[in-house]
Amino acid sequence: MSDFVRDMRNHKIVPDVVPVPPESLLHVTYAGGLRVNLGNILTPTEVKHVPEVAWPEAEPDAYYALVLTDPDAPSRTAPKFREWHHWLVVNIPGMDMAKGDTLSDYIGAAPPRKTGLHRYVFLLYRQNERIYYKESRLSNRSTQGRGKFSTHKFSEKYELGLPVAGNFFQAQFDDYVPKLYRQLGHFQNAF
Repeated sequence: MSDFVRDMRNHKIVPDVVPVPPESLLHVTYAGGLRVNLGNILTPTEVKHVPEVAWPEAEPDAYYALVLTDPDAPSRTAPKFREWHHWLVVNIPGMDMAKGDTLSDYIGAAPPRKTGLHRYVFLLYRQNERIYYKESRLSNRSTQGRGKFSTHKFSEKYELGLPVAGNFFQAQFDDYVPKLYRQLGHFQNAF
């Protein structure tokens, strides 16, 4: 078993998010060269901006769908909002993220105070063709429509199959989270 598969299983990405681990590692890099690396710990402050995402095996003529999700909302011990998706981009030609269709604008990690480490999981799916997605467009100014998302059900609905690549990091509350909650118009007891 590869380190990649072992880490996905040890951190329970399988089965909490997907039934089978992705085939390979997705490269995700935040500002300052901070890389997502199979459960490493990053802070909400470090991941507040959209990262660069790359997958060397991407086919230039294929379309891809990218999901970033938190299966630990509001906490790993009581995930009643599992999953809370943070980013959803579809119809990505090759890996040209700028040309994909953003269904859900990027929102960085926002774990509530005193909920411990949350897992933030990136999954990449290869689409069989360009797809018309019947999903609401979600801005980064609201939490509406983000909770109780199921990456697995989404992939089944659009016949995406299993993820071809993935990666994940962990984060816990820091001083940036209250600023993000204000941006989202969400004033819970996380401050």
